[in-house]
Amino acid sequence: MNTPKAVPKDARTGVPEDVPTAVPKGAPETAPRAAPSVVRAGHFTRHAALAFVAGALMGAVYWALSVPSPAPPLLGLTGLAGIVAGERIVTAVRDRRSRRRLDPHLPGAHS
Repeated sequence: MNTPKAVPKDARTGVPEDVPTAVPKGAPETAPRAAPSVVRAGHFTRHAALAFVAGALMGAVYWALSVPSPAPPLLGLTGLAGIVAGERIVTAVRDRRSRRRLDPHLPGAHS
């Protein structure tokens, strides 16, 4: 049985060491690194585009074979997109509020 190996994390940020992070050119070593979600945004876009293209190809195959698609109707997919968007918005607002509480230098921070 294979057990997953623990990925070493940066002591300052808690980000796995194998995740590339953006450090501004000429910045001191103690400069804060970009959040992993910012670094991984390009990966999400590529994966989303690939998933869309694969879905479009499968839709064309179903159409060519005159087989009904097993996917939910467009209205159901729109609802799922709304659920995902709502989750992302609430998470972003919650993260922003918690950062303001922790960093007294941000405008609107509570002491």
